[in-house]
Amino acid sequence: MMDQAAPGEGLTQEILIRLGDRYASMFVRIWQPARQSRGTVYCLHGFTGNGADFDYLATFLCRNGYLVICPDLLGRGRSAYLGAGYDVDLYSRCLRALGQFAGKENHFIGTSWGGLILTLFLHANRGRVDRIVFNDVPMIGGPKVDALRDAVVRESTLTFETRAAARDYLRAASAEAGSVEEVVLSRYIENRIASGTEGVRLAYDPAATENFATMTGRAYDLFPMVAKLDARMLLMYGRKSEFIDRSALERTRRVRPDICIVDNIDAGSPPSLMTIDQAFLILGFLSAV
Repeated sequence: MMDQAAPGEGLTQEILIRLGDRYASMFVRIWQPARQSRGTVYCLHGFTGNGADFDYLATFLCRNGYLVICPDLLGRGRSAYLGAGYDVDLYSRCLRALGQFAGKENHFIGTSWGGLILTLFLHANRGRVDRIVFNDVPMIGGPKVDALRDAVVRESTLTFETRAAARDYLRAASAEAGSVEEVVLSRYIENRIASGTEGVRLAYDPAATENFATMTGRAYDLFPMVAKLDARMLLMYGRKSEFIDRSALERTRRVRPDICIVDNIDAGSPPSLMTIDQAFLILGFLSAV
């Protein structure tokens, strides 16, 4: 069932994801342009994020003619928290369920972990994709990725006495996001907080980190997969990103010289996608002839 949109808001819809003999509800924000859509843009959030992270960008792209789909992947935001079973197959089920929104052109934006899941999904499922934006995605495993996982595990256990305390924590964590308008930042922060019977927490299931220990120290390199994707691609990185591997980028560009790289964005890591310069960068890439 799709809810009606308030002024300046996206529509919302819950999609049932089949998990064996049961179903789980995935919450999706849908930004429908006023006129015929130029294409569909799917926005996939980072591990600790949710679809509301893209509210600013989705509004901008929608006003420029795109249908924009922003799911809370299972275990995040307003979607169902499963308590266990978070793996690539689960997230692939989520992405396949979004196929109902496919348009004449189909583009993806994946931030950090969302881009990693997207790469694995597209490698295994050869659907039509026109353009992809990888926003500060950790394409190569190693100590820095392990450190990020450790930080997420620690954060997942946090509880706060009040929503105000949670806001203060998230505001401090967003200090390097760049010149984000206060109303945009406040909305982003509010959607990253969940209140429940156990108190105030960040809006993702701590159980989603359950397989992190087995992944520590495991080497991986997704660039060979990226090079095989049949789509035009933009790789964007924050100026202080720890996940830029220039030798890997050069190696991949020799195979795919059409890949665009922007690696000096002065807006945190990953870039927030909540400023007008980043929005124009993505719009220009999606709409370029």
